[in-house]
Amino acid sequence: MKKYVLFMLLAAVVSSCSSLKRARGAGEMTGTGLTESEEKQFFYYYYEAVRLRDQGLYDQAMDAFLLCYAIDSLDAGLNSDLGLLYASIGMADRSEALLAKAVELQPKNWWYNLRLINLLAERKKFDRAVQLAVALQKNYPHKEDVYYMLASLYAQLGETSKAVDAYNVMERMVGINETLSLEKFRLYARAKQNKKAVAEIDRLVEAFPSETRYKVLRGDIYMQQQQPDMALAVYESVLAEDPRNPYVYISLSEYYNAQSQPDKAMEMIVNALRNEQLDVDTKMGILGKYIENLLADKKKIDETEELFKMLVEYYPLEEQVHAYYATFLQYQGRKEEMLDELETLLYINPANEGAWVQRLQVYMTDKDWNRVVETATKALESLPEAPSLYFYKSVALVQLKEYEKALDTATEAIALFESGKADNKALQSDFYSQVGDLYFNLNDKAKAFEAYENALKFNPGNVYTMNNYAYYLSLEGENLRRAERLSAQTVEAEPKNSTFLDTYAWILYKQKSYSLAKFYIERAIDNMNKEEDNSVLFDHCGDILWANGEKEKAVEMWRKAQEAGMDTEVLRKKIAEAGTQADSSPAAEKE
Repeated sequence: MKKYVLFMLLAAVVSSCSSLKRARGAGEMTGTGLTESEEKQFFYYYYEAVRLRDQGLYDQAMDAFLLCYAIDSLDAGLNSDLGLLYASIGMADRSEALLAKAVELQPKNWWYNLRLINLLAERKKFDRAVQLAVALQKNYPHKEDVYYMLASLYAQLGETSKAVDAYNVMERMVGINETLSLEKFRLYARAKQNKKAVAEIDRLVEAFPSETRYKVLRGDIYMQQQQPDMALAVYESVLAEDPRNPYVYISLSEYYNAQSQPDKAMEMIVNALRNEQLDVDTKMGILGKYIENLLADKKKIDETEELFKMLVEYYPLEEQVHAYYATFLQYQGRKEEMLDELETLLYINPANEGAWVQRLQVYMTDKDWNRVVETATKALESLPEAPSLYFYKSVALVQLKEYEKALDTATEAIALFESGKADNKALQSDFYSQVGDLYFNLNDKAKAFEAYENALKFNPGNVYTMNNYAYYLSLEGENLRRAERLSAQTVEAEPKNSTFLDTYAWILYKQKSYSLAKFYIERAIDNMNKEEDNSVLFDHCGDILWANGEKEKAVEMWRKAQEAGMDTEVLRKKIAEAGTQADSSPAAEKE
C-alpha cells in the first residue's frame, strides 16, 4: 500500500508545473502580491527546482523550492509541490501541513484535494479524508472518480452501506458493469451480507444473459457457500448453453476436487487446456498449478504428451509451454528430447536463465564438464550479469583442472556483487569459498585464507567453507584452534557427514588429541558413502589408529587407502616401514 500511494504522489508531481503556471497566468496570484523582480526570482527558482527534481536531485530541488517559499509562502501550487516532495522523502507531517495549506488557499482545486486525500488515506486519517472527498464531490458532482474515491474511503472505515451508495451513484452514471458489481459483491461479502452479495452477481447475470462468465461465477459462489449441488447445477446449465466455455471446466475441476474425484478433476483441466477460447496466460497458470498432477498420472502419460504437443503446436513461441514440455520429457527420462526442447526455448528467448540452468544441470549430472563450460560460456553472452552461470562454469573448469581459468571466472562473478549488479549473499559466499580453494591449489595460501574469511563474512553458516578452510589450516599447521572451532561447527550442523567428521578427526589428531580423533574418525568410517573415493579417509584413519597404538589396524587402513586408489610415496613408505610414526598424511584436497 505504501509503495502504491507514494507512486501516486510522485506521479502527481508531473502535473504540478503546469498547474502553477495556469494559476499565475490566470492572475490568481495569492498572498499580498509580488514586485516584478520578486516574481522573476520566484519563477527562476521554481523552474530550477522542477529541473532538479526531475533529475532525481531531491536535496537540491528542496533548496530551490524553499527559496521560492521564502519569496511567496502563500502560493497554492508551490505548497502542493513542496508537500509532495516532503512526502517522497518520508516527512509526512510537513507534507500534510503544506498540502492542507494548498487546499485552504484553493479549496476547489481538484488536484490539490486529491493529493491531500491520498496522503491522509496513507496515514489512515480516513475521517478527515472523507470530509475532503465529500466537499470535492459537491464541487464535482458529475466526476466519476470522486465516487470511487468515496467508496474506497468508506470501505476503509467499514461503512459498507455508504461505500455501496457511492458505487450506486457511479452505476447510475455509467450503467451496470462488472467492475462496480464485483466491488459491491466484495463489500457485502466482507460484511457477511451474503444475500446482498449474491444479489449483485444475479444482477450481472440478468443484465448480461449471454455472458456465461457471470453464471460460472454464480456457481463458484455456491461452492464458497458450501452448496456443491447448487454449484453443479449452474455449471451443467452453462455447459448445456455453451459447451466450449473455457471457465466452466476450471470451476468443475475445483468442484470434483472438493468431491474427492481427482480423475474427473484432471479431466476437466485437460478440457480447459484443449479449449481454444481460453487465453494462453490462463492456460499457463493452469499448467503451473497442475503440472505435478499431470506428471504423476502414469496411466495417462500418452494423453498428457499429446496435450503438450498440441499446446506447443498452438503456441510455438510461448516459452512456458516449451519449459513445461521439457519438464515432462525430463520426468520421462528422455534426456535428448528434453535438451532439444530447451534448445527451442532458448532460440525463442536466449535470455531465459532457467532454461540455461536446466541444461547445465543435465551436463553436470553427466559430469560432461566440457559441455558445461561450452554451454555456460554461450549463456553468458546473453546473460552477462547472471552469477549462477559463472558458478557452473567455474565448477566445471575446476573439474577440468583449469584452475587459472576457474579463478578468472569466479573473480568476474565476485565483481558483479561488488558493483551491485548482483545481490545474493549466499552465492557470493560460495564464490569466495571457491576462490579460496583455487588459491590453495595454486599455492597462494595467504589469498586462499583471505578468501575464506570473506566467504564467512557473507555467509557465517557456510559449512562447506568452514570445512575446507579448517582442513587447509590443519594441513599448513596454522591456527589449529581456529581450525578446530570451524570444524566443530560443521559437525554440529551435519553430525553424519563423513567428510566433516574426517576433517574434525584430523584436526584433533594434529593437536595430539588421539583418543577423540579416533572416536570421530570411526564415526566418519561408519557414515561414509561407499560409492565415493574414501582413500583420504582411510589414510587418516590409519594415522590416527597408529597414534593410538593400534598398529595392525593402522596398516589395514593404509592398505584400504591404497586399494581405493591412493598411490603416494608417503603411503607406501608407511606401509613398508610400519614401525615409523606417521606425523602427516598426504595433502589430499577436499572439495
